[in-house]
Amino acid sequence: MSPSLVTSLFGLLIVVGQLAAADVPPAIPSDQAEFFERRVRPILVEHCWSCHGEKKQQAGLRLDSRDAAIKGSDNGPILVPGKPDDSQLVAAIGHGGDLKMPPKGKLPDDAIAALTEWVRLGLPWPASSRSNVARAADAWKTHWAFQPVRDPVLSTVRHTAWPRGPIDHFILAQLETHGLTPSPAAEKPVLLRRVTFDLIGLPPTPEEVAAFEADQSPDAFARVVDRLLASPHYGERWARHWLDIARYADSKGYVFFEDARYPWAYTYRDWVIRAFNDDLPYDQFIIKQLAADQLDSHDSRSLAALGFVTCGNHYMNNVHDILDDRIDVVTRGLLGLTVGCARCHDHKFDPIPTADYYSLYGVFRSASEPLIPPLLDSSLSTPEYDKFDTEMQKRQRALDEFVTRKYDTLVGEAKTRLTEYLLAANATKDQPSTENFMLLVNEGDLNPAMLQRWWILLDKSRKANDPVWAPWHAFASLPDAEFSKQSAAVSAKLREPPSSLGGE
Repeated sequence: MSPSLVTSLFGLLIVVGQLAAADVPPAIPSDQAEFFERRVRPILVEHCWSCHGEKKQQAGLRLDSRDAAIKGSDNGPILVPGKPDDSQLVAAIGHGGDLKMPPKGKLPDDAIAALTEWVRLGLPWPASSRSNVARAADAWKTHWAFQPVRDPVLSTVRHTAWPRGPIDHFILAQLETHGLTPSPAAEKPVLLRRVTFDLIGLPPTPEEVAAFEADQSPDAFARVVDRLLASPHYGERWARHWLDIARYADSKGYVFFEDARYPWAYTYRDWVIRAFNDDLPYDQFIIKQLAADQLDSHDSRSLAALGFVTCGNHYMNNVHDILDDRIDVVTRGLLGLTVGCARCHDHKFDPIPTADYYSLYGVFRSASEPLIPPLLDSSLSTPEYDKFDTEMQKRQRALDEFVTRKYDTLVGEAKTRLTEYLLAANATKDQPSTENFMLLVNEGDLNPAMLQRWWILLDKSRKANDPVWAPWHAFASLPDAEFSKQSAAVSAKLREPPSSLGGE
């Protein structure tokens, strides 16, 4: 990105911020803002805005902004801030009078209580008087996942001598708030046991306990921590937390016609462990898991990092579900929120449009996954591996030649065996689903995939009353035993003018 472009974008952000600031109402307490967003806004979205929102306003009432809610309906105000007993809306949602809202049924008790409390608080409506749809473009400004990381202001404490670091201030502040004091310092064996379990997941040995108790130097504990961080067990202990985020597995889930295992999944696991033990910088840790094959690096072992996106469920080899899983693991693991819902619709409360989802889909769809991974470390090449590689290439060529021959044969059968495919597809027309083409396989050597395609074509043409296939479906619907008797009538019917058949 050029400096001039950066400057222009920065200036644009300043202007937008100034314009937005002119429309921001006075700030409300954070607890009231959270109450509105968590308890009130979802109720308005689900139960009120369809009739009293941006597109439709029954009785002239809008409830998609604070100003509109206070203005009321064509008959006057329905809300009195701070006075739920004097507010017509509160009486209406309680179904206690002639006016009952929503008209289709009473709200749950917790929803009524939330709206009543909202009125009692004075109708707090944070951020803007615009509807949520209009606010969606600005949601990133307040969403926690998009805020920059900053050092918080340290809590004020009375016992200033106790904290040894910034985190201690927050712990001590909460203790003092509840009238509590810190526990006494742990004895050395207890402290050693805690830190050893925490960093490597194993208990200390008796020799390590004895050595730590005997070491009276001021930096004794610091040296214990350094020793544990240098242990290979440290990576084994802490890598598992990242592997959970990466939904690591050594199997593909439910698949057909292939080995359900990932034979090389362990290479990704080992890469993550090595990354923790080598203290790999976080930016490199992420970049390599997303694009190790695109980096100008001589370390081929980094290719194993791509297991982050590939070691997932294969969903019966449904490519769309596989890519959805990869989008989900990247966004959920790195953005702090899920983007999966945008597969079908824009997010209501997050700035995640469907367009962004399918932009990511395009990135992953354009990538290819090799059937056999490359050798990650050239130093591992041995005469045995070279022999394996030669034999594998030989078998791959044989497989490619077989697939080519089979394809040519199927293309030829498209004409020479058309009748067999049509009859077989028609015989399975009453099966409930075509999702699993194994349901269509009968005895014989008809190709299941081609048979499924004929099944789908016949099913669509039958439902659409396709004029080309209409004669086929008309005759195919006749019982075998009655075909000779009824076929003449069907032929006569097909010869009638289109208008008598419902055409134009």
